Amino acid sequence: MYICLSCGYKSLKWLGKCPNCNEWDTFSKEELSDRGYKKVEIKRFDEVKLIKEERLKTGISEFDRVVGGGIMKGSVILIGGDPGVGKSTLALKIASNFKSLYISSEETLNQIISRAKRIGINSKDLYVVSESNLDSVLNSMNDNFDLIVVDSIQTIYSSEIPSLAGTLSQIRTCSYKLLKLAKENSISIIIIAQITKEGEISGPKSLEHIVDVVLYMETNETNLRILRSYKNRFGPTNEIGIFEMTEAGLIEVNKPENYFISDINYAKPSIARSIVLEGLRPLIIEVQSLISKTYYPTPIRNSTGYDIRRLNMILVVIEKYLNIKLRNYDIQLNIVGGIKVFDQSIDLAVALSIISSYKNFPLDPKLVFIGEIGLTGDIYRVYLPEIRKNEARRLGFEVYENKKTLSEIYKDIFEGM
Repeated sequence: MYICLSCGYKSLKWLGKCPNCNEWDTFSKEELSDRGYKKVEIKRFDEVKLIKEERLKTGISEFDRVVGGGIMKGSVILIGGDPGVGKSTLALKIASNFKSLYISSEETLNQIISRAKRIGINSKDLYVVSESNLDSVLNSMNDNFDLIVVDSIQTIYSSEIPSLAGTLSQIRTCSYKLLKLAKENSISIIIIAQITKEGEISGPKSLEHIVDVVLYMETNETNLRILRSYKNRFGPTNEIGIFEMTEAGLIEVNKPENYFISDINYAKPSIARSIVLEGLRPLIIEVQSLISKTYYPTPIRNSTGYDIRRLNMILVVIEKYLNIKLRNYDIQLNIVGGIKVFDQSIDLAVALSIISSYKNFPLDPKLVFIGEIGLTGDIYRVYLPEIRKNEARRLGFEVYENKKTLSEIYKDIFEGM
């Protein structure tokens, strides 16, 4: 059988283009086998006894927050990210806090220990092995471990499958073996995965479906690393943890406001602040914009950390309802700190940053602007406003409110300019 490595589509013959996902040159020949079956016990819902779930506290509060309060015993966590972003460093640091087995098929034992010493790890309960054959490692385990780290899923293989490591059948087989090990022995497992140039985890999508938690570690031009949850069976999704990459490895960032905004009293045209939610975590964000006369037939529109399509929508709303002609200006927008914002509550801050830059008029630095802008120019309520307001007050800011349209806000702030 030929199977598409991108989507899992099956074909009896090799195809150059997958008819399901339209990707080219993704079909790989795989050997299929009959696994047979066994009888299983089927229970009625009210007969099942609920067992209290236990979590492993890693001692890394940013990581524990993302996974929902700690690693659930018997869970399988998948961590993806760009090469060199810090996946292995984070996993090694987590493993050092428990009786753990670190399986590396990419590094020698000397390389693993050298990296561990560099980031200050010296644990007697951390066991390491450099081996690509997963069956050899599992059959050699004599101890019961709290946590197992596999680095990485694309470079290990099972002797049962006559294909190279990284193929669809190998990734799927190794993943199911690790899943079975985790569920039957209540061992938590962290799987590190490589990602493609499109930013997706390399291998079949079934890999993301069978695990309990999917985390991505994002990077930008700064030393900050954002650990984001995209799937979590035991906690909220879209939760983030913030780390800084240093010579001593990854360090938690407990006060992100120091990275995402300038001084609370700093006032300058084009600067507007807002409070966004990442999962249930409020973050204060600073928006900066720059407007200048264009020298091209089509003005330049650039946005860093904010959806460019939404920026273009806000520019149209500003032109229509405030009669501010921006079609002859180049506009650059930046979210300070390199974080990517998907929360539409930042719309109002984006609009006021652009108007402030256009008018060359600074906004009150102690005000934060929260609100989603509609195509009608109205300002809509946002999700969990009290959490945002409490965070603003805690940091010494006030929330600008009581105006329902962008026109009313414009008159209130820029009247007479």
